[in-house]
Amino acid sequence: MKYIEFDQSRPMDLILLGRVAIDFNPAYNNLVKEEFKPLKKVHIFEKYVGGSPANIAVGVSRHGLKAGFIGKVSDDQFGEFVVDYFNEQGIDTSHISVCTGGEKLGLTFTEMLSPSESNILMYRNRIADLQLHVDDIDEQYQRCQSCTDIRDSSRRKSVSRSCIKDSYACKKKQHKAYL
Repeated sequence: MKYIEFDQSRPMDLILLGRVAIDFNPAYNNLVKEEFKPLKKVHIFEKYVGGSPANIAVGVSRHGLKAGFIGKVSDDQFGEFVVDYFNEQGIDTSHISVCTGGEKLGLTFTEMLSPSESNILMYRNRIADLQLHVDDIDEQYQRCQSCTDIRDSSRRKSVSRSCIKDSYACKKKQHKAYL
């Protein structure tokens, strides 16, 4: 297996594009332990940033890579929570924009039934991440990094698909890695 080699002279190693959401998981910490049970019986949840691209951005940042994110967030406290959290994790948020049409971040609730069984309940009506537009893809921004990673449902909506195609064309022209 050959690993991707990142050009250390670039300001960014990886830029992620796509879904960012809010995940609510049953609380399990030093103060509260929601044991395994159906979602309808859970009383206390913990809030996390979610969505595959968002999780990857956080993970690679924690492992020392320089990550950026291209996406849309809601114009509310959840959107602020995501941007603040990314900033705390060292993720570049300069290309995250706020929706202006009232779209909201997707919400995901996790049901933990056993150590090996879980389900999720997702709310994704009028969601912010699907508002990403071709104009949100900045070719100059993409030139500053070694690799772009795109995942999730952003591929399912025609405007978001156009963003991905535009991003891919930019990376191909630059002979850069694309995941």
